Amino acid sequence: MNRAHHRLLLIAGLALLAGCTHLREDDALYARLGGEAGIERIVSDLVDVVTIDPRTRRSLEGIKVKHLKHSITMFICNVAGGQCDYEGEDMKKTHVDAQITEAEFDALVGMLREVLDRHVGTAEKNELLRRLAPMKRDIVAGY
Repeated sequence: MNRAHHRLLLIAGLALLAGCTHLREDDALYARLGGEAGIERIVSDLVDVVTIDPRTRRSLEGIKVKHLKHSITMFICNVAGGQCDYEGEDMKKTHVDAQITEAEFDALVGMLREVLDRHVGTAEKNELLRRLAPMKRDIVAGY
């Protein structure tokens, strides 16, 4: 390989690295979760478990699972920094009548941890959980 090829490779490598510097932490988490398709898989697995688990199924009775999966996917996509269109209410309005108990919430978080362990690494799991954690006060009744 001649000197010109080495320079071209070096310039191309630097250009690629420079292009990555515009990514925000949010964008990086969204990508590390697998983008919308990855988040959709995570949410689908979670909802499948939550709707049948006796500790959590009560709060989801009567809800259309397909719609629920789509709504949660779009919500998590936004939380992770993606450009998805979440059209639902904020967490407080969404859960005001559901009377979610702390035990139900904690069970769901445990299930989410298990699902995330199957799909992503520890850093991604912890970052997503850190972003979701403040929402507990808006979800749990009387918290």
